[in-house]
Amino acid sequence: MAFCDTCIRTIDDDLIGDDGCCPTCGTQIADPIHRGVAKWFWFMVVVSVIYLGYRTYQGIEWLTHR
Repeated sequence: MAFCDTCIRTIDDDLIGDDGCCPTCGTQIADPIHRGVAKWFWFMVVVSVIYLGYRTYQGIEWLTHR
């Protein structure tokens, strides 16, 4: 949920337009490019890539020592 400082209310993400503006007053409240993608999602992507890279390294290391 986003908060509009002009209207002084919270706005559901589904009501925000594609341009990232408040449906009532038209104030820019969300970045239109990254709208709808939570920062925790990108954090989890980065952590997963690091983890899988480390596990791949462990697998290669294990294979070379057998």
